[in-house]
Amino acid sequence: MAAQSHAHRIKISVDVSEEERTYIKMIAAKKKMTISEFIMSFVRPNIPHTEPNAETKKAMKDIEENKNLTRYKNIDDFWADMGLDPNA
Repeated sequence: MAAQSHAHRIKISVDVSEEERTYIKMIAAKKKMTISEFIMSFVRPNIPHTEPNAETKKAMKDIEENKNLTRYKNIDDFWADMGLDPNA
């Protein structure tokens, strides 16, 4: 498992016996992982990810760069372009 870069990290503590810590450390080392990576390999799949997909990332970048944008004179023009009736 490759180490993942995170912008902001905090420490947590887990109470285990010295024997349990040694055992966890040995298993992690066998998998060529740190203890944190080993524990997170079980936790991370259960954490909901809100990472935007490629299309959303591109749209966000376009907004930041003020390009590929559609502008409307008013909200009615927007709804008409969307093909929606806001009063439905």
